[in-house]
Formats: sequence, C-alpha cells, structure tokens
Amino acid sequence: MADTKPIEKTYLSVPYEQREAARAAGALWDKKAKAWFAMGTEVPDGLKQFLQVSRVEPSREDPRIAFGKFLRDNGAELQGLPDMDGKWHRIALVGDGKETNASYRGFLDGVPNGQFKNFKGDDVPLQWTDKGDALSSEEKQRLVAEAAQNREKRERVRASEQEATAKRAFGIWTNLKSWATPENCPYLARKNVRGYGVKVADDGRMVVPLRDETGHIWSLQFVGEDKIYLKDGRKDGLYHTIDPNKALEKDREKDNALTVIIAEGYATGADVHKATSLPTFVAFDGDNLVTTAKAVREKYPTANILIAADDDHHLPNRNPPLPNKGLKCAQRAAEAVGGKVLAPSFTPAEKDRGATDWNDLKQLRGEKGLLTALRGAFAQMQREQACGKGKDMGMGREREMSR
Repeated sequence: MADTKPIEKTYLSVPYEQREAARAAGALWDKKAKAWFAMGTEVPDGLKQFLQVSRVEPSREDPRIAFGKFLRDNGAELQGLPDMDGKWHRIALVGDGKETNASYRGFLDGVPNGQFKNFKGDDVPLQWTDKGDALSSEEKQRLVAEAAQNREKRERVRASEQEATAKRAFGIWTNLKSWATPENCPYLARKNVRGYGVKVADDGRMVVPLRDETGHIWSLQFVGEDKIYLKDGRKDGLYHTIDPNKALEKDREKDNALTVIIAEGYATGADVHKATSLPTFVAFDGDNLVTTAKAVREKYPTANILIAADDDHHLPNRNPPLPNKGLKCAQRAAEAVGGKVLAPSFTPAEKDRGATDWNDLKQLRGEKGLLTALRGAFAQMQREQACGKGKDMGMGREREMSR
C-alpha cells in the first residue's frame, strides 16, 4: 500500500466566456466533475479571481438546499447537500440504513431539477423542479466548483478512513491463529461448507478478508447470525479468492484456458468451487458483483467468467414488487465483462422453503443434486451459445464436473 498522497486540487468558478483566460493562467479541466481546478492549494495569482470566495454570491436560494429538502420530505436519509451532477446516486431511506433501496439525480442545467426513486415504492421516479429561474452561467459554475471541492474533500476523508481500517484489519487478521472449519465455526457447520482461506474469531464467527487484486487486505467480514464489516472499511471491487489448487498461479499455454466463477456470498462460493474445482471469487453481496467482475477481468483479461447468481424470486412478489436483485446484479456483472450467468432453478416447493442460492439448493438436494443442477446450468449455456445468443466462452473445463 503506497504511502504517497495524491496532490490536492483547488476547484475554481470559471464562467464559460473566461475559460481560455483560465486555461492560459494554468487552470486544468476535470472531465468527471465538469469543473476547472488548480493543482495544489497554492493558487497562482492569475487564477485567484476564480476562487469561489472571490465570486459574487447569488441572491437566490441555493437549489441544492431546496432539492435536499424535497429528498428528505420523501423519505431519503440525506446528509448534507445532494450532488447535482446529472448522475444517479444511491441513498438510504430513513430507518433503512442501506444505500440500496433508493437513488436520486439532480441537474443544474437550465432550471434546476431532479428525480428521486424509491425502489420500495412506485417504479415512476418523483420529479422536482426549482421554483426559481434558470441559473446564470456564473451561478452554475460556482455551484459546480463548490460541489467538486466538497466531493474531493469527502473522498479524501473516506480514503484516510479506509487506510486506517486496512491497518486495523491486517492486525486483527494476523492475530487470529485458527483457520475456520465446520468443527470450530457454527456458520460453516450450519451451511455444511468447508473453510477456504478463512479464519475463526474467539466468539466462533467466521472471518473473511476483503482483498484487492494485489492481495492487500482492506477490511474484514465477520459472519455469524449476521454479516458485519469493520467500520469505515472499503468494499467496492474487493473480493475473497477460493483457489486451494493454485490454478490462478499456473502458466497456461493458450488463451481462454482459464475459467473462473464469481459468487455473491461465501457459502455459495465454497459450494460451487467444491463442485467444479474452478477458481472462485466471493464478491460479498450483489451490489459488489459488477465492480468485482471488472477487477477480475482486468487481472485475467482472457478468462471465461461465470457469475453464480442468487435468485431472489420472492422480491417481485412483494407489495409493492421489487426487482429480483440477485439475478439483476448477476446479469449486470456478466454484461460488464462478457461473462455468463449460472442461475439456480428451484421447484415451487423449494421456493416456498426460502431457497435463493446455490448453497440453499445443496442443502435441499445434497451435493449430488447440486452437481446435477450445475451441469444443467452449464448445458443451458451451451444451448444458448449454439443458438447464437452468446459468444463461445471456451467452456471446456465444465467436463471436469462429470469425472
């Protein structure tokens, strides 16, 4: 983990008609933030006129305040001002605690406006429009620059917190002396799975490391009756690898010889690995599947990637109905990396018993039943490929399952 910190940026409020003067004075353009900035905190004299404190404050109310009130009035758990950059931002609902059930986006172009979507409510987003007139170019640039500066500050604070949590995680992990097994870990015993590179805490909880592509530990997941993470730890794009045979480290003579599986949770990952002998990555939850798949694709550019999906079939049956998150996240991850989805298929009776993932299927049908179901899923993929629904993934490794 590098100790060097990126150079700070000072964002500037540059009116459109003065952009060339700002550029000539050393200002740089941030495409993502859509704002001008100067490197570092010491701003050249030629750019000081564009500092936000130097700009005339508009007399009208900040539209972000009005949009934030709209979001809170409709149940959003919003801290501070909303980002109005035209992108969808996940947000928690009041009393929910998870940033998975709602999102918003706001626009400063023209008359400020925005949308709020509650995934537990109506599918149609709620619309907000500012009561005032359209923002002037100068007002918009001031707000954009201020938002970019605040966003960078938040990202720096979050990065610092994640670095501190990573050090704490490494210390905890190093001091755990026992590897988790079904004999010393109630979770593994309950799920009837083996421990692959996971440890056990003094209270019997399974401890799973969250690593990046270099193997660096950033956080830990503690699994017992509930699943919790270290506070302020990073999760996005991190994973746990199950590869006891070191297949990922072996040299291969030809492209597309490597097939890997990505699963949501540990129990599913452990089961599909045992059944297939394929290297398996645990993404921890559906929201992390896409970024994990992208990280795996970047590290293994020619690998065939399979997503072992959960089937949250119960969610569309709720009132109001919700999307089948397990399948939706798996499909998005597969599309992002050119992979394929391995989805379990349950009988009505199995669905009534609450089965949603491959481990549930194994618990109900046994290991032979799991192997049969996986073979069926592989066969379905091959049929779709033969019909031209997907490109050839080089699925030679699935033959090992029948041995």
